[in-house]
Amino acid sequence: MTRVTEQQLETDRMVLNFGPHHPATHGTLRIIMELEGETVMKATPEIGYLHSGFEKLGEDLDFNQYITITDRMNYLSPLCNNVAYALAAEKLMDLEVSKRTEYIRILMCELSRIADHLLNVGMLAVDLGAMTAFLYGFRVREDIYDLFEIATGTRLTTSYTLVGGLMRDIPEGYEKAVLKVLMK
Repeated sequence: MTRVTEQQLETDRMVLNFGPHHPATHGTLRIIMELEGETVMKATPEIGYLHSGFEKLGEDLDFNQYITITDRMNYLSPLCNNVAYALAAEKLMDLEVSKRTEYIRILMCELSRIADHLLNVGMLAVDLGAMTAFLYGFRVREDIYDLFEIATGTRLTTSYTLVGGLMRDIPEGYEKAVLKVLMK
């Protein structure tokens, strides 16, 4: 019988490029990893792989035309981007909007935020293997998108907020529809 001995192999350190990944796959990250065998000795993250040229797109647009671009900055909660941009532009122009406009903007942003969180938490559940949890959240998210469609005419990239106001007022009875969804 021969004796088996553990042998230390000489290996070179390997540098592995992990990423960047497409934004649709949960991230825009690159990690430069240094490996010795199968052991990660060093990992250097690089962020910033989501440059989309938003500034360049806005060079030839007026303030309200640019609202459509803000929808695409985070398409999971576009109303929040619309409002943030409008607030910044209004501050620069020293414009004031009505209290009703402020309240409607807050309501729409909160609904947008809830829809965004439902998808993000649902995707985390899918990553953990809980597909059913994702589907429950997705159903409620669809109800919120129905509310957006009632108020704005579209479900996702609404372009509802304008510098100085809103595209249109919410329809009569909208409050009841919102409460019905929120009570689920």
